[in-house]
Amino acid sequence: DVCSSDLFYRNGQSGNALVYVLIAIVLFAALSMTLGRQTDTSEASDLSDAKAEMYATQLIAYATAAKSAVDQMTFSGTKISDLDFMLPSHANFNTAPTLNKVYHPDGGGLNLGVLPKEAVHGVATGPGAGWYMGRFNNVQWTKTSAQDVVLVAYDIKKKVCEAINKKATGSDAIPHMTDSIRETMIDDFFYTGPPNTDLTTDPTGSPICAGCDHRSSICVEDQTAGTYGFFNVLVDQ
Repeated sequence: DVCSSDLFYRNGQSGNALVYVLIAIVLFAALSMTLGRQTDTSEASDLSDAKAEMYATQLIAYATAAKSAVDQMTFSGTKISDLDFMLPSHANFNTAPTLNKVYHPDGGGLNLGVLPKEAVHGVATGPGAGWYMGRFNNVQWTKTSAQDVVLVAYDIKKKVCEAINKKATGSDAIPHMTDSIRETMIDDFFYTGPPNTDLTTDPTGSPICAGCDHRSSICVEDQTAGTYGFFNVLVDQ
């Protein structure tokens, strides 16, 4: 019966088409789940080695620019004790004298640093993630007990921290802190709580950061707070 065979053939085609549609739906769902995992912003999944290295390069470049700006100011006659770290957002930013202001065009002309969003760990509070610069404590290995000028990229991801140290020291090992990054590397102007602590580094004593000894630039871990910070001694006294 030709008509019956034709009807059977068409029904078979319809059945196969339905199977193909179901397979397509399953594959689309699997693809959506895969893409969802790839765009997850967790520490483990969102940052490739190449991106971590790129962000490490950016952070190192900004620290280099900051040191150059501060060095230029001191070479031009600004005393270290007169360096002014007032932010552009401050109401008195354009109030004279402006020559000693690191971020002012009349002074150091340094652009205010912004951490790449993807490089931020995002666990720190009071203060949050960002670049911080100031003269508020002493780093033990420097020449005297005077206050040094310190810059830190605070609350970055571990993978970026490792990439920074690989470039700076040849090893991705991260020194551990026995005191908080916040209280040793960020001016207490930016947070409430205990005042700043001098950064002890002498490995023969009981230092806060033995791995920081004679390191003017390195990324460290604050194990208690679960944060990482890339600190730089811009001017040592």
